Amino acid sequence: MKKFFQELDVIVAEGWDTIKKGQYWNYCMKNKVPLELYQLVMLQIYHYTKYNSINQAATVACVEPGNIALLKFVYKHAQEELGHEGMVIHDLKSISAMPKEIMDPLAPTQALIAYLNNVAVRLGPIPRLGYSYWAEDAYDHIQEMLNKFRTDFKLDNNNMTFFVAHSSIDEKHSAEVKAIMEKVIKTDEDKKKVKEVANVTLYLTGQLLEESFNEYMRSQNKKK
Repeated sequence: MKKFFQELDVIVAEGWDTIKKGQYWNYCMKNKVPLELYQLVMLQIYHYTKYNSINQAATVACVEPGNIALLKFVYKHAQEELGHEGMVIHDLKSISAMPKEIMDPLAPTQALIAYLNNVAVRLGPIPRLGYSYWAEDAYDHIQEMLNKFRTDFKLDNNNMTFFVAHSSIDEKHSAEVKAIMEKVIKTDEDKKKVKEVANVTLYLTGQLLEESFNEYMRSQNKKK
């Protein structure tokens, strides 16, 4: 499993490297982050987060009743993900950035939600661990951007409950994800599917950020 985790880490590192070479990341790091762009991204996070508990729980339909360890993991993590989208709403309201109506999710956000739903009902919990693997351990990769948000908007922890709360929750979750992977990943096909889901979900997350930037630029051009 050590070699498998190393291979998975390479996929995750390459995915984040691609994201950091994108328009969204570079624009935000070189300029003061526009509030409208921050709002756009946070609302995309809101949209996919509210489905994470559901698509996590839905994976159990593919699990044999005797696989107690995996079922316990899925049930526990689905419950612990429940309602986290509310923290996004709190954070936007705390800086008066909550719109009167929540926009529909952008196309890549819809694709990410649909893909995870598909993985859940078609492939089950083991492949979905590829998403959990990087999503529960993303803070080293996004800390630079979070620091930029703090500086540009003068945010404190009460304005960033989604990220602050998750940083401690996800540290525990990350260890639990690795532990269950060591127990349930048995075949080369399992490993292949986990890598595939990690790669696709990270790619779609990057596209979500890029399309948020594109949407922001389109809105600015309309104002001219």
